[in-house]
Amino acid sequence: MAELEKEVRELVGRVIKMDPTKISPDANIFTAYHVDSLLGVEILAALDKKYGLDVPDDKIRQIKTLNDIIRLTREQISKK
Repeated sequence: MAELEKEVRELVGRVIKMDPTKISPDANIFTAYHVDSLLGVEILAALDKKYGLDVPDDKIRQIKTLNDIIRLTREQISKK
């Protein structure tokens, strides 16, 4: 699933207009990279478009890091 991690990293980098290789997987994207709630929604919308995710609200609130986004994407894909 390393390919999934790469795809998600690139997608997040594109949305937040940052080099994907510079995004630390464990850094809080909201504080470290100044991602606001609108960009957070854009990230989820891009994931939904690419992977057809249906993310419950309680899961959305738990997303803080790139690793969280990757884990959530993997969980949602495995439910299909």
